[in-house]
Amino acid sequence: MNNILKTTALLLGSSVLLSGCIKETFPESGYATSDQTAESPFAKEGLITAMPTVLITNYTDLGEHIDFGYPGIFGATDRMVGEVFPVSGNLPGGNQYYDRWQAWLYPGNSTGLAANGWASPFFYTNYYKFIFTANEAIAIANQSEGTEEMMGIAKTFRALCYLDLARLYDALPAKAPERPAYETELEAVKGLTVPIVREDTSMEELENNPRVSREEIFKFIFEDLNTAETLLANYSPATKNLPSLAVIYGLKARAYLWLGGFTESYAEVPTGDAAYRLAAEYARKAIDASGCTIMTESQWLDPKTGFNTVNSSWMWAMIQTTDTVLNNLLSWSAHMATEAIWGYGYGAQPGISVFSYNRISSGDFRKKSFVGADRSFDAIAPYTTLTEEEFATVAPYASFKFHAANGEKRNYSTGNVTSIPMMRVEEMYLIEAEATAHYDAATGKSLLLSFMANRDPAYTVPAANDLIDEIIFQKRIEFWGEGVIYYDLKRLNIGMHNGDAGTNAPPMAQLSTDGRAPWWNCVFPLNAVQQNKALSGKNNPNPTQTVKSVK
Repeated sequence: MNNILKTTALLLGSSVLLSGCIKETFPESGYATSDQTAESPFAKEGLITAMPTVLITNYTDLGEHIDFGYPGIFGATDRMVGEVFPVSGNLPGGNQYYDRWQAWLYPGNSTGLAANGWASPFFYTNYYKFIFTANEAIAIANQSEGTEEMMGIAKTFRALCYLDLARLYDALPAKAPERPAYETELEAVKGLTVPIVREDTSMEELENNPRVSREEIFKFIFEDLNTAETLLANYSPATKNLPSLAVIYGLKARAYLWLGGFTESYAEVPTGDAAYRLAAEYARKAIDASGCTIMTESQWLDPKTGFNTVNSSWMWAMIQTTDTVLNNLLSWSAHMATEAIWGYGYGAQPGISVFSYNRISSGDFRKKSFVGADRSFDAIAPYTTLTEEEFATVAPYASFKFHAANGEKRNYSTGNVTSIPMMRVEEMYLIEAEATAHYDAATGKSLLLSFMANRDPAYTVPAANDLIDEIIFQKRIEFWGEGVIYYDLKRLNIGMHNGDAGTNAPPMAQLSTDGRAPWWNCVFPLNAVQQNKALSGKNNPNPTQTVKSVK
């Protein structure tokens, strides 16, 4: 036990060093006693339940109400690619600033995403705290008998974190018309991702822990996933906030899809068509192993349970309880549910781009999730708990996809207790279709048609549309607001168009880019660079104010 505590203490110290967490959380000596470990909420819940719990309870002291862990990251990535933005300001009296992800909404005007900006620690601090929790479980599992499931679960959570980090920080080419030097500066960090912190990484190593190459990080991710695949082969989680074998396959599908976009040849991991073939293979394995079914129209549009309750399509989820809701505003529903009158959602009204809305076919039931241009209450009434009077201030293109628990409008203590999807089986169908389309267009098209029959029975692939672009568009609609699409737009170099004529994006968010945006290459926060000397001179360049908002 003493060795376990020492290992745990080292990892606790690593968490402080890496994330800048509040000092009093851990003893300054870096040494945890058995009493201190027992007092930890993670220890009380158990190491296994600690991992899904930290995703929805981690608070980084950011000083903003979007600081509620992994769901807050979903909101940030969707805003930084212009998929989600507040539409309330398009009506008299509306206020776009109720949307609190402002650094990610307005990178052309704000410096919040710079290394010394207020928002840059958000991704870094959260992910390395999540990794610390997984590492703690791995360290103890390494020294204990009968901990195979705990090891497999921890390796899966760790792989999830490093997969996200690798894609967030991978420095890919981006055009910066307002600061062309950005493009030159980016060359110095080409192909670099993030530092790896293992369960046995020492304090000395942490202080000089370099960014690893794309090949090395994905080799590490696949090692974790391969171990998890073996250990969880016969494991069936009691609840969907823990990963199953299907989830492991799903993470592999995501990873191979990312690698498919690269032409470099690596010794340890595949790229190009070889990776796309594996992405399609593992997406199909995930579908088959999951036993999940595609979400129906009634499930999607239910005003009381839609996108707040685990259902038959969800493979992995964050599940809130009354114990994990931090307060009235530090919560997903308070921001993303337009019916959340107690929170920011009703004031901000997170909405969809008019360009995307107009492209959705009229027979696609997903279009019903958004307010039309005519703001017809009769059209939206079946899908919301708002009254006509309450709806009077809701702007065109506002979303009613996400709902507070049971459609609650005013009581945050019950309304915030929702579940949030982390992986749905629909993603696997669309990964399979896209990955296949890269090397077999006819089969990829057939797979897309098969999937879309569940959304619009009359759907056909528009003749003028590029097949990959069409698949990605359908993925944008399917996963609007779920924190998925950023990774696809970044890897495929698909630009933003919210600065085009006719936009409904708010002022300062009217951004159009030629391919990926500079702020999609995230920067390490200044405190991380100061604490880890290997990051000095190796940070991604400042991406802020590199593209000008039209208005």
